[in-house]
Amino acid sequence: MPRLKEIWGLLSEHIKSEEEQDLPALEEALKPHSGESESMAKSFGRTKAFVPSRSHPSAGEHPPFETVMGLLTAPIDHIADLFRKFPEETVSPNPSTK
Repeated sequence: MPRLKEIWGLLSEHIKSEEEQDLPALEEALKPHSGESESMAKSFGRTKAFVPSRSHPSAGEHPPFETVMGLLTAPIDHIADLFRKFPEETVSPNPSTK
């Protein structure tokens, strides 16, 4: 547990540094190119649809297998993510019968 806390602390520092220094510097560098930041954000959002949202260590790390396995596992991961966020409250199966 102490080692895990140490690693988590280092990761937290890294994340904080990126959020407070790296990302603002990137935004500042992109300002002269109007709309480029938004365009890049949209492109990144589309790319996320084609990559797995979970780690799959047994899938391999070398192209082209990495790409193929990513494309195959991404839809499964995204569906599983929907069920992980599934509502905990009981809802009527047919909302029109309220």
